[in-house]
Order: sequence, then structure tokens, then C-alpha cells
Amino acid sequence: MKVLKSLIFLIMVLFAVSNFCCNASQHAKMENVLTKGYEPGKWTMDIQAARKYAKEKNLPIFLNFTGSDWCYWCKLMEKNVFSKSEFYDKTRDKIVLVWIDFPRDKSLVPEEYRERNRKLANAFGIRGFPTYVILDSDGNELGRLGATRNPSVEQFLNDLFNLIKK
Repeated sequence: MKVLKSLIFLIMVLFAVSNFCCNASQHAKMENVLTKGYEPGKWTMDIQAARKYAKEKNLPIFLNFTGSDWCYWCKLMEKNVFSKSEFYDKTRDKIVLVWIDFPRDKSLVPEEYRERNRKLANAFGIRGFPTYVILDSDGNELGRLGATRNPSVEQFLNDLFNLIKK
């Protein structure tokens, strides 16, 4: 009985530590997402600042509708595409990046954006995550992309730039 209690305790400790590490990793990633303003080569939650910048520079807007802390496909795209410097090197001055998140951990999105995100998802008819909506600088939809089974930066950027060229 003592061994069973010790084993249960150990399992609970391991679960708590792994949960803490995953949450810490998620919060660290979110530090790379701006909540106010826009900077080239960074994600922003501030769609107004992104639209203004896109209009001034005549750049397309990339809306990333994601469930960053729970969606398998969103995490796969983050790991294989959006965490790579090559993605940012090749989009920095060509595309305005907007992060529209629907996490389980509500602290990852400022309260001021939660209802707005729901309205944006409804307005764009988002039915699943991730969905990537590409807009021109005037806010007209150019097309959409989604996750792929074996994503790579090269293939995703190829798909993205081909969609923008059309």
C-alpha cells in the first residue's frame, strides 16, 4: 500500500511538472506576439495597427486564426513553420502578420481582444483551426490556407506567395 501511494504521488508530481513546463513554453512563445502596435517580422494581436501598416506599405495581411495551446495542427504549424527564422526572414517586409488566438488558457489573449476575435471568426466564417486568411492591403480576401500533414517553411511560403500573386 505504501508503494502504491508513493507511485501515485510520483505520477502526480510528474504531471504537475510537465503541465508547468508546457504552460511556461506557451507563455514564452506568446512573448513574441505583440498585443499593441505592429513591427515588421512579428505577429501582432492589434489588427487595427496591422491594417494601418498594411495600407501605408501596400502589403497583404496574414490572419492566423489559431488555438495556440490546444490545437494539434496549430502546434504542428508553429513547430515546423512559424518557429523558424526562415519564415520571418522571407515575410518580414512582404506580409503583415496578425495573430487571432482562441486558447484554452484565456490569459494568453488580452480581454479586450477576446470578443473581437470571436466576431472576426464569425465574419470570416472560420470553422476550424488553423485557418489562414490572406487579405490585400484594403482588407479584401485573397484566399485561405490551412495546415498540411508534413509542413515545411519552404512549401508553406510557396503556397502563401502563390496565393498572393493570383
